[in-house]
Amino acid sequence: MLEHDAKVLRGAAIPTLVVGGGGTAAFLVFSGTVGVLGALCALLLVLAFFGVSGWAVARLSRRDPNLFMPATLGAFLIKALILAAALLALRTIDPAWIDTTAFAVTSLLCVIAWLGGHVRVLATSKTLHVDPEPSVASGLESRHEST
Repeated sequence: MLEHDAKVLRGAAIPTLVVGGGGTAAFLVFSGTVGVLGALCALLLVLAFFGVSGWAVARLSRRDPNLFMPATLGAFLIKALILAAALLALRTIDPAWIDTTAFAVTSLLCVIAWLGGHVRVLATSKTLHVDPEPSVASGLESRHEST
């Protein structure tokens, strides 16, 4: 993994861990052990989904940069479907061992934290996302300037 990709993943994972830890502490106070289990499950699910998809997109885009956007959109669609399935499955589970409200709220806050951290790192880094190649037009312009 390139240093830039690792920096983006770290920059998104750290705020997510902070928000998830805060959600876990808050639901410990409000819901007890079942709230902690719900919040921790949400935190782990978001970290796993976004971490694995970020790693996969970075690896795939290194092989073929033209696949970056389709891979990103495909990973987003897969994450949304799996998270929706997890939330629907939790509706049918007996809430005695997990607080579904804690799971839903913490997962939403962790997704927002991940996306915010990701955007912040991309906005503040001065990394080229495309390797610049000299174009034919730029070669012609430089010849005209030198004459």
